[in-house]
Amino acid sequence: MTIQQTEPVRGAWAESSDISFGISGAVQLRYATRWVTRMSRSEWSRTKPVVLDFSAEWCYWCQKEKPYLQRYNTADNGAWVWARVDVDENPDLTQQYQVDGIPALVDIKNGTEAGSRMVGFDGPSSLRDWLNRL
Repeated sequence: MTIQQTEPVRGAWAESSDISFGISGAVQLRYATRWVTRMSRSEWSRTKPVVLDFSAEWCYWCQKEKPYLQRYNTADNGAWVWARVDVDENPDLTQQYQVDGIPALVDIKNGTEAGSRMVGFDGPSSLRDWLNRL
């Protein structure tokens, strides 16, 4: 997958080499473990929830869920940050969050897991309901 960086990321907690913004609007994590660690100290994670989207290119249900995440992220006008984590490229973070199945969405607030997860894709209405509770 080719990731196009549309703008540099600024701030003490993130370097442009860590993340980029893809065509879909999601933050594409290259070095996810470092990004999540820095995120916990950022003002960004204290002002809005971050949805870690554990997925893989080969995962059928991940690809089915992706356009709905994109649509809802756009509709919510940045009320939450969508951060895609490729489980194949980030096994340490996948293990840290004990992700056993994908797609898996993990709600992060103030740099820690808020206890809300969605594993699997049960359709757009279930996804919308979960996002509304962030």
